[in-house]
Amino acid sequence: MKQLITILPSLLFGLITYVRNKLYDWGILPSTSFDKPRIIVVGNLSVGGTGKSPFVSYLVQNWRGDDRLGILSRGYGRKTKGYKDVQVDSTAEEVGDEPLAYKTVFPELPVVVCENRVKGVQQMPEVDVLLLDDAFQHRSIKGSVNLVCSTFSQPFYSDSMLPQGRLRESAKGIKRADAVIVTRCPNILTKEQKSNFAQGVLRNTKEEKPIFYTSVRYGKPQGPREYLPSKWSLFAGIADPKPFFAYATSLGQIQEEVIYADHHRFTEIELLELEQQAKMMAGDEGFLTTHKDYVRLKAELAQLPNLANHLYYLPMEMYFIDQEEQFWDWLGKN
Repeated sequence: MKQLITILPSLLFGLITYVRNKLYDWGILPSTSFDKPRIIVVGNLSVGGTGKSPFVSYLVQNWRGDDRLGILSRGYGRKTKGYKDVQVDSTAEEVGDEPLAYKTVFPELPVVVCENRVKGVQQMPEVDVLLLDDAFQHRSIKGSVNLVCSTFSQPFYSDSMLPQGRLRESAKGIKRADAVIVTRCPNILTKEQKSNFAQGVLRNTKEEKPIFYTSVRYGKPQGPREYLPSKWSLFAGIADPKPFFAYATSLGQIQEEVIYADHHRFTEIELLELEQQAKMMAGDEGFLTTHKDYVRLKAELAQLPNLANHLYYLPMEMYFIDQEEQFWDWLGKN
């Protein structure tokens, strides 16, 4: 009975997304193309936690050439509507946590939010290359290149449709991708592991697609003092906090782990509890969170002096395990 409760809605959701995609395939629902800017769609087939945001940051950080870049996002979780330029002093409630995280890392980069991506492209500042964040299912706009992220440990082809699984659409949707970016891989991959992943992709595409393997590395915690605490209280409101928690164990003694929902909006009570807990902390104690959580809290820290004095975030960056130059060569030709 419990399986039926999730299987039936999953079948219905799968049917709805199938029909919607077919309407786009047949041209009944329109898709808009742009000669300029060149649009690179970065997305996934499942909800959250696929490493899409670190990959977008990687593209900006390592872009080859003198193109003017920009990022357009829906701005998930914001309270505002319509088109909005993201500023360094914007709040997550105004623009969403992911766009604000991009802007804090790349302050000179045009970052805009707009739930209507076509209108967003038309209104945003002139750029040569536009990275469309989390837009693989947003088919009202045609990308020049479609890049789909999938984690190595939870590949899309082994998943099920929502709500039984985490897929936003059928695994067959990978056919629309121009390349697959495999994220959070082990540092060393065997030929057999790569072959198994490639076969999983091939079962859903019936044609070979470029597959690139990546992983992530963490940097030094960033916060109010150069001297780092040795005892940490952890909290995270992201789709998959397990890697963050696992890495944090290498930084010292873990006193507490708190998990919030993805894109969690902290309540006044929660903020006051964090402030009170920070007030009781010794000099060798601190809070450690993710960068996305930090930007959601940043606007509140002026009223929370104890929390501000004990809050650190853990920076993270993506890197290619191999074939990095092959990726850039491929992207330059597509």
